[in-house]
Amino acid sequence: MKSIGIICEYNPFHNGHKYQIEQVKKLYPKAKIVAIMSGQFVQRGEPAFLNKFIRTKMALDHVDLVVELPQFYAVSYADDFARGGIMIAKKLGLEGLSFGSESGDFNKIDFEIKSPTREDIRTGAAYPKLMSAGLKSNDILAHAYLKATREIYPTLTLIPISRINNNYADEVLTGTISSATAIRKNYFNDNDIKATMPHSELIVNAVSWEDYFTLLKYRMLSMNVFELQEIYTMYEGLENRLKKVISEIETFDELIEKMVSKRYTKSRIQRLLVYILLNIKEKDVPRLKEITAIRVLGMNDTGRKLIKSIEDVVIVTNVNRASRDYFALEIKATEIYNLISGSSMTDYNTPVIYKR
Repeated sequence: MKSIGIICEYNPFHNGHKYQIEQVKKLYPKAKIVAIMSGQFVQRGEPAFLNKFIRTKMALDHVDLVVELPQFYAVSYADDFARGGIMIAKKLGLEGLSFGSESGDFNKIDFEIKSPTREDIRTGAAYPKLMSAGLKSNDILAHAYLKATREIYPTLTLIPISRINNNYADEVLTGTISSATAIRKNYFNDNDIKATMPHSELIVNAVSWEDYFTLLKYRMLSMNVFELQEIYTMYEGLENRLKKVISEIETFDELIEKMVSKRYTKSRIQRLLVYILLNIKEKDVPRLKEITAIRVLGMNDTGRKLIKSIEDVVIVTNVNRASRDYFALEIKATEIYNLISGSSMTDYNTPVIYKR
């Protein structure tokens, strides 16, 4: 196999990610490894712990190429998240896709998970339904990859790698291989996380949702109900509930506590809040679902050769006036992210990261 993709967030890059890549390289030692990585806001509806440029630097000691998963797909529910990644894999002509799996069992992933209904997608109920059936986070994403592959890129070979030591949502550090959730939580609690990551020295300007709360609150207070109604996935009167709640609370955690219910999950609400922050409207979605160009965030010599071999695809290594229209949402996401993170790294002034 010549090239293998990994749809990822690396939020942040840790020893578990390193282990997965090492296992893939053992199976396919000559394959080029391509990370299809989320940008400034990630799938659970959160600002990334570190910006996409820092996470690219972390990844390039282990993969050959890092391309950006378009921001719309990066902050979508599992099925759209998977579709975005598989579309990128197809455009790059990748032959395999590796992912973490709790079970490592395709029969379990394929046959025991029922597809979410439209109502599940609207409310965010699909994920907890699948969890209650005994399935865990990576297998749920694996199911989404399987469906998207059959729909978009049937010749892609799927390569599950079994997780070791911990679960995706574990909040307690479990030795040298711990979840990204645990690493982030312990970092903000001033606990030592160095043993869990190969590149902890690169951590700078780390952020969480709480850091963005004032900006989010200002945005929501400045919008009227009709403007909120235009936001993507603002269904069933959620705009009225948000307008009532936002003036009553003082922290992001309070906002989530007020908005989450049996009907609406935490991730569903958090993604909605990202859509508000980035002003993603329902009418924008058809355009945002189109992938007309691929943004390269970083590469080594091997990744550079892979990019040069690809034809009939617009591939951008440096964003400028000529290419900016391809990445309008990604540019805006970086600008808003930097308002709080304090980073000066933008899509314009940060060229492709090249590791020789």
